[in-house]
Amino acid sequence: MSASFIIFIIIQIVALAYFVELLRRTAMRTREYPLEETHETLPFQNIRLRHVVIFYIITYITWIGFSIWLYVVFIDSSLIPASQPANSARDVILDL
Repeated sequence: MSASFIIFIIIQIVALAYFVELLRRTAMRTREYPLEETHETLPFQNIRLRHVVIFYIITYITWIGFSIWLYVVFIDSSLIPASQPANSARDVILDL
């Protein structure tokens, strides 16, 4: 395992821990302080807390996918098998 891959995994684990803790605290606060959803308490009159939480979960999953893609593209492309044959034109030019 390379050091960059280990750092990448640590960053992902820390982000996951933050994500889980934030959801836990949000759930704890909603049980502690029940909010009445009226036209006066809702921003834009239709965005509820569950919409914000669902958006946050979707954003987190997208961030994981995007960060894995960036890691593969810029750091270590050996994680994905090569789609080109071994004797491609690029390999031949580099071997010269």
